[in-house]
Amino acid sequence: MALITLLDAQLAFGHVALLDHADFSLENNQRIGLIGRNGTGKSSLLKILAGLEKPDDGTLQLQQNLRIAYVPQEPSLDPHATV
Repeated sequence: MALITLLDAQLAFGHVALLDHADFSLENNQRIGLIGRNGTGKSSLLKILAGLEKPDDGTLQLQQNLRIAYVPQEPSLDPHATV
């Protein structure tokens, strides 16, 4: 059983389609890499998979009790915090 399944996803900003009936699944022990030009929807896809954004259409299915962590491309950091 897949950990994450995205079926027939659609996402557009204005008239620009980023996801056009896209399907995606991730099985246990699989690793992925997303490669593409700027503005092609890589970050948007990850945000949908993490549940931070919703597709315009399509279905997202997550395995029960699955935890997903998302690190934004440009994190908002406290300038007064230390490591």
